[in-house]
Amino acid sequence: MAPNRRRNINYILAVASLLIIGVASIITAGCISGTSTPGAAVALPGTSWSLDSYLAENGTLVPVLPGTELTAQFDNDGKVTGSAGCNGYGGDYLQNGTTLSVSSLVQTLKLCTEPEGIMEQEARFMDLLGSAAGCRLENDRLVITDAEGTDVLVFVKGSSTPAGLSGTSWTLTSLAGENGTLIPILDGTTVTASFSVDGNVGGSAGCNSYGAGYTVDGANLTIEPAIRTEMYCNEPPGLMDQEDRYLALLMDVASYRMEDGRLILTDSEGADLLVFEKVVPKPDLPLTGTDWVLEAYSTDEDAVSSVIVGTTITANFAADGNVTGNAGCNHYGGQYSLDGANLTVSSLYSTLMYCETPGVMEQEGMYMGLLGNVSSYRVEGDRLILTDAEGTDLLFFVQAPEVPAAPLTGTEWTLESYSLGSETVSSVIVGTTITAVFSPDGNVTGNAGCNSYGAGYQVGGVNLTIEPPSSTKMYCGEPEGIMEQESRYLNLLADVSSYRVEGNRLTLTDETDTVLLVFAQAPLDRGRWMFPPADGQYDLLDEDGNVVISY
Repeated sequence: MAPNRRRNINYILAVASLLIIGVASIITAGCISGTSTPGAAVALPGTSWSLDSYLAENGTLVPVLPGTELTAQFDNDGKVTGSAGCNGYGGDYLQNGTTLSVSSLVQTLKLCTEPEGIMEQEARFMDLLGSAAGCRLENDRLVITDAEGTDVLVFVKGSSTPAGLSGTSWTLTSLAGENGTLIPILDGTTVTASFSVDGNVGGSAGCNSYGAGYTVDGANLTIEPAIRTEMYCNEPPGLMDQEDRYLALLMDVASYRMEDGRLILTDSEGADLLVFEKVVPKPDLPLTGTDWVLEAYSTDEDAVSSVIVGTTITANFAADGNVTGNAGCNHYGGQYSLDGANLTVSSLYSTLMYCETPGVMEQEGMYMGLLGNVSSYRVEGDRLILTDAEGTDLLFFVQAPEVPAAPLTGTEWTLESYSLGSETVSSVIVGTTITAVFSPDGNVTGNAGCNSYGAGYQVGGVNLTIEPPSSTKMYCGEPEGIMEQESRYLNLLADVSSYRVEGNRLTLTDETDTVLLVFAQAPLDRGRWMFPPADGQYDLLDEDGNVVISY
């Protein structure tokens, strides 16, 4: 029996050695393949996968819906990206041996209605991906497990390139020059391409926005001639030539490939035309509370126009159901209602100022008409697109650049609009300027359009009260209505109960929170009025240093 025991001991030691080697291999290799190919190891970085099945709510693995594609690409830099079936997504992953964690997941928020159940499948996929705790390889399949070791996601091996363009976004790094050599894009420029699930590619060509249809057949890719806005940019030099070159190369694309997180578009002879880097999607901004600035608008079914240079059109959808902004010349307001992705805008009104810059008033009329015709919306990162009932994109916004709030005191404010009562708002008469400067010592001074004025004020939090102002007694006959406007302004000052500063705009309201006066921060080179104290008396000086009023 002793020889048998010795043989058993040797056998046990041999098995133990093999187990130790196996465990070491698991730790160093990552996800280990199953019994069909024992010992083969594949690390996740640099691999691409297409979802085959996932764990349903009833605890069984079910195949993905026909006609949908859910993908996962594990980049070498610890990023995982792909398509969740409708929306693109991105996040971080950490692999340590057979353990796998996925975190910081973000995705776009488009709505897809076909096939039925696609959005429920997408939500389930994202939840399961975020619950990843382990992984293994079986028969060239990647199986992701949760903390209990349950199989939750089963992927099949993608091709040598990531599985599809749909739902991905890219930033251009280089493009082919006239001699075919790849050259980097100009410093200070950004060119982007986003491939949507509905067969459209679009983004920024550097100066203008563009859009085009695309079709994919395996590695073959064709892009239709692009439609773009019509803005001209001077800086940096060569930007417009680069834009023209980029859009022309898009039409020459015949195929694509992905290498190390890059998208490379090639022509029919296999020459590289455009090289992009992957953009991890950012969380979509909320519709409400975000300051949006118009980038382009539809002029008919096939044409899109950029906003006239030098004009700014804005929109802010407040949580109380009101939308306000600047239409390029006049301020406007209205009401809106939401039902899922459905959006309607009603009861629009605006001030009645006339701007002489060619095309501004026509653009304003077009914008207000399109805004009133909106039926739905979608947010893609920092972009807002408003569409009509037929699904035609009407208005294209981007997030407005953040403007630090100007201080109430020490800033010269210029009046933009004022209340006429009964929810009627008027812009300031063309050719007149009304200003206000709140000094730190509790006095507000300025010009009421014709006369200089001054008054004391008190601030407590957002509360603001202004004493009845005193003013000079000059009479101005032109422009028509200037004295009535001045009287209305001075009376409204005394009705102010609170204020708010949003960026470079000051809004004064009464005790019912009705907007009375809306100011904008004046240019820094202005500042006509000075108020140096002298023995407790405040003198308001004109531009020549003459005292025009004391109080």
